[in-house]
Amino acid sequence: MKISEFAGYGDKMEQLMRSVQAGRIVHALLLVGPHGSGKRTMARLLAQAMVCTGAAKPCGVCPACKRFLNGTHPDVHLVRPEKKSIGVDEVRALIDALALRPYEGGRHIAFIEQAEKLTPAAQNALLKTLESPSGDVMFFLITDAPGALLSTIVSRCQTVRFTDLSVEECARVLQGRGIEPARAAELAGMAQGSVGRALEIRDDGDYPALRERVLESLAALSDRASVAGAASPLEEDKGDETRMLDIMELWARDLMALQSGATPYQAAESDRLRRSKLDGRALLKGVVLARMQLASNVSWPNALENMYFTLTESGMIRR
Repeated sequence: MKISEFAGYGDKMEQLMRSVQAGRIVHALLLVGPHGSGKRTMARLLAQAMVCTGAAKPCGVCPACKRFLNGTHPDVHLVRPEKKSIGVDEVRALIDALALRPYEGGRHIAFIEQAEKLTPAAQNALLKTLESPSGDVMFFLITDAPGALLSTIVSRCQTVRFTDLSVEECARVLQGRGIEPARAAELAGMAQGSVGRALEIRDDGDYPALRERVLESLAALSDRASVAGAASPLEEDKGDETRMLDIMELWARDLMALQSGATPYQAAESDRLRRSKLDGRALLKGVVLARMQLASNVSWPNALENMYFTLTESGMIRR
């Protein structure tokens, strides 16, 4: 991918790339934005330009670029959560590696993906390095949730913000990648304008069936007596809780949009949305509560049934 393919960001990314190519770049970038908005791809493009030895950076064909793209460049380091968090030992191991001289004579590049999952101890260990940066180390911190980071870490990075595109602009980008117009519009709506998320949905063969089960489950909800039957088709989908709640959240937001006279993300589903008995705001609150319960180790069947019972008891389902 080239910088010119980043639709919707004006010349901000071009300016960053020019700074990299000229060797004028800060020691740490914090790339912030929704999932699928291009943060990781942009970080990799900038980092590749930094290790590239070709004339037009990043050239993609020099030995350094090839090692970078293959994931074998010795001066590029990646930290990401293997479990629920990134611990202090992982950060200390990274710092030890960065203390060595770069193998190829340039600089070390450190990626920290899902930086919001750094534990407090890990953040404090990283902060010491950010406060006294070495000239041969470049950090890329990538996060969907910058509020989870210490303000002192944020203040020592240059923040680059990414946003999702409009559904229409996202659809145009998808069409430019060879997706036919109707399918591009559908994907753009389901992804709420996120190109990366739209491509993930396209490549997820299980997504259409899962989405249909979720929407049928919501449609079956009417009163307390309906909860068990409505919830049961989803309770065995272990591991898909996040995807199911994401589908419900988008449905809730589209219900809210339609119920307030606005255009929903999933415009092609307008008729189905109008037939829904659910109140969008109540459903969105239910999704937020279910996520909180899952984070507190409540089982998925219990969290789902709690949400459904709350919806039926709130008087927010039309008879």
